[in-house]
Amino acid sequence: MKLMRSAFVGFDSAWGGKAEGGICAAVFEGDRLVDPPLAPEPASFDDAIDVIEQYRRDADYTLVAVDQPTAVPNPTGMRSVEKVAASLTSVQPANLGGMMFGHTAPIWGFLDRLGANEEPFAAQTDARGLHMIEVFPALALRALVGGARKLHYNPNRKKTFSLDDWRSVATTAGNYAALLNLAPFVGWAKCQQQLTAPTKADQDCLDALICLVLAMKWRRNDQDMEVLGDWRGHMVTPLSAHGRAKVEESAKAKGVPVGCGSWQLHAAALRYFDGKHYDAFQWLGHPSAALGGQTPLARASKPDGTQDVIDLLGRMAHGIPT
Repeated sequence: MKLMRSAFVGFDSAWGGKAEGGICAAVFEGDRLVDPPLAPEPASFDDAIDVIEQYRRDADYTLVAVDQPTAVPNPTGMRSVEKVAASLTSVQPANLGGMMFGHTAPIWGFLDRLGANEEPFAAQTDARGLHMIEVFPALALRALVGGARKLHYNPNRKKTFSLDDWRSVATTAGNYAALLNLAPFVGWAKCQQQLTAPTKADQDCLDALICLVLAMKWRRNDQDMEVLGDWRGHMVTPLSAHGRAKVEESAKAKGVPVGCGSWQLHAAALRYFDGKHYDAFQWLGHPSAALGGQTPLARASKPDGTQDVIDLLGRMAHGIPT
């Protein structure tokens, strides 16, 4: 019997501009690693598209884990899921008003070209297709490494960088690579442990391996994995017992779903806007006369409001005056 081929890609993007991030990839037949995996290496958004296309070519199922906000309907401020993540680690706000997520931001062209299913639960259960999830290594490491403190392993932050933390993260990445049958990545991670002056490029590559680990853990339905948020912004992450208690308390206070979010409106908006992410998110955050001057984002946060917005998109698609 032919075994299912599954491809996994971890991509730590550089968010904006022309800087490179890091990427790595692996293909499995059943539980067996096949074909030469791609060890973590620097990558632009264009490079990432090429890698994904290469590794998904003969795969039945592909999952890409991206370390960058991918659903950003809020015009200003911080996404609700980021406020929840901030209960455990520092978070950079994502909104359409900033340069990182403006109309020309490279993330939108990347997502438009990728055309992946972005619902995390489908990524976990579907047998086939191209899927994508948003992950956040800094948050995930709180559970993967263990302990209650934030890890300082970004070499660019010279005042806070800790070589011990760097080695701890690299060791953890290697340990999980071994657990997930990613043998070639174990040796790579050991080389990272031995670095005495790692660079930001080294960190991007290390984060790419963490993204790959998270993709595989999510697909395996590991018990510590959880999805925070919904179509307004989400993160797929492991949670320790202590972290889960803090996250669930913060999520409850902020009205953020944990493990039960919906992506129905996200899919409906992308369908209407022909897969153009920026256009869909801008519309969701713009006041609508058909909604009494409310934004679709605001209406969808009210009881039964999501269906109101989906119905509006349906009327617009059929040319019914709104």
